[in-house]
Amino acid sequence: MVNTNNPQSSTKQRLLSIKQTTDEYGASDWFWRSRIWGGELPYVKVGHKQLLDRNDLDHFIQQHKTVELAAN
Repeated sequence: MVNTNNPQSSTKQRLLSIKQTTDEYGASDWFWRSRIWGGELPYVKVGHKQLLDRNDLDHFIQQHKTVELAAN
């Protein structure tokens, strides 16, 4: 049964495992883990699991966008 009082029920899951992050955002498990270990990406620890907040992932991506100008 779907809980209609939960705004997350009809939207994307907010917290993602490393595997889910890799599947949805790309890069490797190692890439995302190294961002966590390096303190570049916050995470939620639940037991032994490290869960990444979709908002933090989107913010991380925005911060690391670059534009390279074509050489003339």
